[in-house]
Amino acid sequence: MQLSSPTKGNLLISEPFLFDPNFSRTVVLLSEHNEEGSVGFIINRLLNMDTEELVPGLLNHRFPVFYGGPVEPNTLHFIHTCGQVIPGAQEITEGIYWGGDIDILSDLLNQKIVMPEECKFFVGYSGWTEGQLIEEIAAKAWWISDADAKTVFTDDLEDMWRRAVKNLGGDKSYLADAPLDPRWN
Repeated sequence: MQLSSPTKGNLLISEPFLFDPNFSRTVVLLSEHNEEGSVGFIINRLLNMDTEELVPGLLNHRFPVFYGGPVEPNTLHFIHTCGQVIPGAQEITEGIYWGGDIDILSDLLNQKIVMPEECKFFVGYSGWTEGQLIEEIAAKAWWISDADAKTVFTDDLEDMWRRAVKNLGGDKSYLADAPLDPRWN
């Protein structure tokens, strides 16, 4: 179901012909949205690295790393489903949390209280200044839908954008199969 106004915990789905290479065919989890701006993480763009390569010794488990977005690419962020057991975690939406005490996360992973598939790590983030995201939505660069843990933590990254567009329904669902270049149609 498509929504008309963004809130924290929504998915931003890029329209099929958004040519910005940072956001082409992406699904972004909106982790913060207020009058000062917005922050999110691209959840379907995996990089060719893992957390051990990025920050050796940070965790006793190697996590794949996602491209969160073009802002502050020297930062590492994580989202997870375990906010109730990780101090400092901020709830994004029901069952999805951002950050928290990384040492506690590491301990919980070692104890198998938290499972690796309950976490995603990102380099950088996607950010919008005051009013910028609203303008981009008005220009039809983004479609909005609700996020849920099943979608956010799926391992089917190749088909995530297509499924998200189809789930919008109505006159947008047929665009899930649109070619990358509209001239190919």
